[in-house]
Amino acid sequence: MTRGVPHSAELRAEVIAAIIAGTTIADAAARFNLDKSIVSRWAAADATVATTRAMVERTPEALASMIYDLVVEHITTLRAQLQTAAAASYVQGQTAGDLAALLGTERDTLIRLLAGFRPVEPDQQRELAEPASAAPSATDHDH
Repeated sequence: MTRGVPHSAELRAEVIAAIIAGTTIADAAARFNLDKSIVSRWAAADATVATTRAMVERTPEALASMIYDLVVEHITTLRAQLQTAAAASYVQGQTAGDLAALLGTERDTLIRLLAGFRPVEPDQQRELAEPASAAPSATDHDH
């Protein structure tokens, strides 16, 4: 395509899909008759491509970054939900049972989130390392 001509959203989506599927930027540019620099810019701007590349890399740093980003997003979402649930207009529109369930869920989520930051004890490490097939079955207890 010639320089300065806008590209359709459909073309951009096809190019990004090809890259996510494993096509290199150079191959995608050649396949769709685009300049490598535009394909590279599209890929760099797309969060799905970044996430996919991080998963393919599977480096500890890439995975740690993804986990951190996920935790930040989760905390941001929880904060927004809690702010909404704290509004008097919201509370007045809920039943006591619904509010109790919401409170229980919020507390459980916070506890689980915070527990994720606690170091694993040596006994727990062994349990996590054992394959599921090593767990006793119901028939083992009958003998």
